[in-house]
Amino acid sequence: MTLFVVGNVTEDVVLGLPRLPGPGETLIADSHISDIGGKGFNQALIAARCGMMVRLIGTIGRDAAGKRASLLAAKEAFDATLIEYDGPTDQSFIAVAQDGENHIISTAFAASALTAHDVIACAADASATDALLMQGNLSADTTSTLLAWARRIGMRTTMNPSPIRWDYHELWPFIDRLILNQPELVALSGLADLNAGIDKLRGFGVAEIIVTQGAEGAIRVADDGRDHVPSLRVPVIDTAGAGDTYCGMYVAAIDRG
Repeated sequence: MTLFVVGNVTEDVVLGLPRLPGPGETLIADSHISDIGGKGFNQALIAARCGMMVRLIGTIGRDAAGKRASLLAAKEAFDATLIEYDGPTDQSFIAVAQDGENHIISTAFAASALTAHDVIACAADASATDALLMQGNLSADTTSTLLAWARRIGMRTTMNPSPIRWDYHELWPFIDRLILNQPELVALSGLADLNAGIDKLRGFGVAEIIVTQGAEGAIRVADDGRDHVPSLRVPVIDTAGAGDTYCGMYVAAIDRG
């Protein structure tokens, strides 16, 4: 099985802070790091490091960050088709406090330029034995077209709807697995109660829902029941990318049985 990951690629600028700033407040950073990330790139990298056959399809600019992303992808154990467009590689600006909490602001100019036609042309050999993993960075049209395409082929689809850019009402019938955090569940279901929110989205046709709850662990609900798994207690350094790591590892763990 090949996992097709269709998503964004970014240059991440990470600033370490003593705490997150309040409205209108300016703080001096304790550290500065620049690296390649993006939910699509992160999830593809993690799934591949966990042993999956992975093909990443995304968009980069004709700039230094795009070249850096291509070089990093070439060093990792997954195939990457990074399509250049006339614009800059997307960026994420991440503020990380000493307690591990973060604020993330991302651009999506490159991600929005990726079309379903581009992806389908690059994934012409995809079959029902393969799987599709997507996130919320692409345009609504591209996302909906690709999910419908994957369903026609018979691929299993996993959606990580982060960030939430548009309504998912028409997409639920094409999503087999949903991995999201609790605030995203509230936003998409319109319900503050965790179990009620899960049941509502399951009622729309999503077979399996995993809700991550940070320090409280994660909840999985599917036809075979409900499970809650507590998180390990570890020192928190940086939670940026934790959700991406979870998605990549979960899909890989399922693939390995």
